[in-house]
Amino acid sequence: MSRIYAALAVLAITPAVWANNLSVNAGILPIAPLAPYAHVFTHEASSFNDTVDFVLNTSTLHSSVNALNVSLLNLTVLNIHDLSYTVWGGTAGNDLTSYGTFAGNNISYSLPGLMPGNYHLNIAGVADGSSGGVYGMALAASVPEPETLAMLLMGMGLLGIVQRRRNSAQAE
Repeated sequence: MSRIYAALAVLAITPAVWANNLSVNAGILPIAPLAPYAHVFTHEASSFNDTVDFVLNTSTLHSSVNALNVSLLNLTVLNIHDLSYTVWGGTAGNDLTSYGTFAGNNISYSLPGLMPGNYHLNIAGVADGSSGGVYGMALAASVPEPETLAMLLMGMGLLGIVQRRRNSAQAE
């Protein structure tokens, strides 16, 4: 019962648009995983393909997408199945490079090693509840940990030493 109240509370405080194939511009992602960009999408009963454009100013993207499924007695009121999303380089309509497709299963996925720039998500699924379906997504950027940068610098230094030794061996 508390799940139904929680779901209704989320729906009541979230601005919703009942449509399919929505497009959202998230702007520049916050560099704060504790305060991510978040959005809730609502769909009438049918398949959908939504797009979220965003700008990444760091090298790591954190993302998560999850459906909110609600049943009342024996009726499935809100339901989404086959929810997945693909991270693309470039803005919507300019699918340059795919960085992977992920299940919309409330697991956080991290993509390190990206270049700062424009990206977008294509989010697809099927809303088949009696009132359609609802899902939420969250995006955040982060900077690498100091240990990661230290290892990168050490690796670059070792490559430099190896190259210097090769050059010295060739000169002899």
